[in-house]
Amino acid sequence: MRKNNRILKITAVKYPNISFLSNSGDFRKINIRQTLKSLGFQKGDFGYEIIENKELFAEVELIDNALAWKSLNQTRRLPNKEEFNFFFHLDPIVTIENSTKDEENIKRINYGRAIKELRKHILCISQDELATKIGTDKQYISKVENYKTDLELKTLRKIYEVGLNKEMVIAHYDKDDPITTFSNSVFNYKFLDWATSNKDNLELIEGIGESTKVFLFANDIKTTSELGLIDFARIIELSQKRKRIIAQKPDTWITQAKLINNSHWLSVIKLQRSISINGKSKYSKIEVLAKRNIKNDIYNIKDYAK
Repeated sequence: MRKNNRILKITAVKYPNISFLSNSGDFRKINIRQTLKSLGFQKGDFGYEIIENKELFAEVELIDNALAWKSLNQTRRLPNKEEFNFFFHLDPIVTIENSTKDEENIKRINYGRAIKELRKHILCISQDELATKIGTDKQYISKVENYKTDLELKTLRKIYEVGLNKEMVIAHYDKDDPITTFSNSVFNYKFLDWATSNKDNLELIEGIGESTKVFLFANDIKTTSELGLIDFARIIELSQKRKRIIAQKPDTWITQAKLINNSHWLSVIKLQRSISINGKSKYSKIEVLAKRNIKNDIYNIKDYAK
């Protein structure tokens, strides 16, 4: 099998189409119903069932870089009378040769739209002006913005840092939680490990020190999870018991606790920076504690801590 004809990942399954990422880095899509019929498959042929049964179709998985259906199998007797069991699969080369570019997945990596919005609506410059800055022409910028050309990383960086005067960073996110995981991608893994293991510690809250933590413990509030569940009336009640709490911005505690418990680390750090009670540091309490404990910078974006 040629190395440039392998399937690395199935990205979407929506009858009759299967989208995938090939070894060449291309997002592609194959219409299985159309492909099998073009290959001469007829009703009754082994494999034809995936055209007729949508539930079976959806059971596709990637096995040995090929689209495969393990539940669709047959047993054959070899000349030596041994039985051989095999499942239906499509050869990767056949799959790629019968596929087309998956425009929807290509545009999911939104460099074209992002560049166009920065150029047109934020910086208010023309395609000609952007092209002149990076030493190309208007037609090339149009191709980039409309996903008609593949970009090398060095070209993308030149567009952002020279043409648009923006710093560029590679971010990532999980499909099931895009917002939180995207914002947290600015942090390195050491910080995320530390933050996750300490998220119930009340001292992560700006305004809560050791003595206030002891006071809250005595009032049955021992974790940020518990703090995030109380209402503001309870905060007022506590401040009446301990007058010093008022100076510690207790009105933000519940919000901080909820952000921490939902792992919205960038949001809580920005909030803490805005409400720092001592005015001596530009860093949030979480940043200070994290750096002290992991003894390292906590960001993947180098300039954010400045």
